[in-house]
Amino acid sequence: MKEILTLTIKLLLITAIVAALLGGINMVTEPIIAKNNEATFQANLKEMLPGADNFELDGTKLPQPETGVTVNGVYCGMDSAGSPVGYVAEAVCSEGYGGDVVVMTGVDLEGKITKVKVTEMGETPGLGAKCQTEWIDQYAGLTENIVVSKNGSAGSNANKIDAISGATITSKAVTKAVNNSVSAAMIVIADNAGGAPEAEPNTAASADGEAVVDEAAEDEVLAEDAAEAEAIDEGGAE
Repeated sequence: MKEILTLTIKLLLITAIVAALLGGINMVTEPIIAKNNEATFQANLKEMLPGADNFELDGTKLPQPETGVTVNGVYCGMDSAGSPVGYVAEAVCSEGYGGDVVVMTGVDLEGKITKVKVTEMGETPGLGAKCQTEWIDQYAGLTENIVVSKNGSAGSNANKIDAISGATITSKAVTKAVNNSVSAAMIVIADNAGGAPEAEPNTAASADGEAVVDEAAEDEVLAEDAAEAEAIDEGGAE
């Protein structure tokens, strides 16, 4: 009994010492990690708007975004004279294949995208993870209401991006985050400038105003989506 009591006391002492050490390490490293995270965040903002010298979180009240998306904030990018040169929005879409996809989107004062970057994601290597490659560059120059095109499914719509092969889920998640980011930025632009810039047409329209879509391509995409869903179940494409 005495040996058991002695062993118990020793284990309690060891546990207390380890907990104290871990607490001390956390106190030392936490501010360093926070500083590094802030430096990375500022570098990402600068990457979205190279012409900006400083960034400030805008206080404009934003409406509720689409289901599955959270807009963390819209930051005003200003030049050395303090004049706005554009805005950067950060949004999180929970509908990625691997969970949350965190996206930063830069927008100029006319509402056109300057750059998009996926800063965090858990997508499949070789498939959805390609959202962090040069694939992301195709968003530049587009406006809000971007559509994801797969094998020509968007028809003559110029405001589109081509889906990552085998990773339509990721492509749609990134695009959803981008669209909500641009919409938020447009609201801020309207609030700060006294009127929203007129958005460029983003669909080709027929005489009755309906978007022109290649029906044959659309049918092909539906078939591929079904095959893709089956592949997901089997551990293949996203």
